[in-house]
Amino acid sequence: MGLFKRAPEVVYNYTDKLLDPRIYSAKNLWRRNDVFDDYLASLSVFNEYIIKPGENPESISFNQYGRVDYGWTILIVNDITNFHEGWPRTSQALREYVYAKYENPDAIMMYETTKVVDALQRVIVPAGKRVPSNYQVTYYDGTASAGVTVNPVASVTYYQYEQRLNDEKEKIRLIRPRYVNQFSDLYIKSLHRGGSVVTGLSRAEIKID
Repeated sequence: MGLFKRAPEVVYNYTDKLLDPRIYSAKNLWRRNDVFDDYLASLSVFNEYIIKPGENPESISFNQYGRVDYGWTILIVNDITNFHEGWPRTSQALREYVYAKYENPDAIMMYETTKVVDALQRVIVPAGKRVPSNYQVTYYDGTASAGVTVNPVASVTYYQYEQRLNDEKEKIRLIRPRYVNQFSDLYIKSLHRGGSVVTGLSRAEIKID
């Protein structure tokens, strides 16, 4: 059985009227709990995984666990609460998103350092630090009487920036197959701790029964 059917309910009045309430009921899928923190701290429970183009939680779940209804565990352990923002976009979807978000996606957004090492392979400037376009550094590498001055700067466009963010989303962790059943059971039980129903008098007040 999937997470949705087993999760506790959240019930609240989604108006601000106490005498004429309008009650809304939904599943409380994201109640945080200590099981989540315990599993995140245990590196031996996870495998690193790179999401392939076109994959979604259900397809990964089927390939890894032999069933599609463990897709929710992938979202939980990677703390993805908004699928559309937290899951990597396809190349076409990314292009459409970037061109809709920015007037000129190919314009320069920022400048970053490129890596600089001396003759002994000591790092003088690490890569990826945001700097002005005219940033310079002078260092002595032991091969010249005077210092060596360099301008280790590369431009980053808005499109490149969004591409980086999207690439990072491809890197996720998966619960190892031998542990996924245990995690599922413990997580569902922990969701119900303190009560199976969450209620509130209004949108601004929600409490555990």
